[in-house]
Amino acid sequence: MKLTKASTQAALALAYLSSRKDEGFIQARNVAEFLDAPTDSALKILQTLARRGLLQSQLGRSGGYRFSGDPDRVSLLHVVEAIDGPIVSDIRISTGPQVDRMVTVLQSACDHAAAHIREDLNHVTIADLAGKTTRNADLLLAV
Repeated sequence: MKLTKASTQAALALAYLSSRKDEGFIQARNVAEFLDAPTDSALKILQTLARRGLLQSQLGRSGGYRFSGDPDRVSLLHVVEAIDGPIVSDIRISTGPQVDRMVTVLQSACDHAAAHIREDLNHVTIADLAGKTTRNADLLLAV
């Protein structure tokens, strides 16, 4: 599986903000510096995460973004699907009588793989990324 750059940056931004949760609102430019990304790119990701309820945002001089939940309850699955949409299998082929069975087998295999990816991503949390827990260390270190 290949995570998009936006999903990766979103997960890292959430881990960063969760570790600074007690500091109040953090400006987008600080998150961009952490990510080594342009402020506009970070801002787009942060706005998406705020719309999905994973961050709080505040306008104004003392505004910015703040992690809004419990980092133990926000999984990588939440982050990836907030940024990229649902993880589903999607076979795009019009079938005919000669290939119906083959496409059915392919679809079943892809459905199975998508379910496993969703399950694995759901087991790793923002707290795991931020180093606040070791409960998923085996999964995180499995290669």
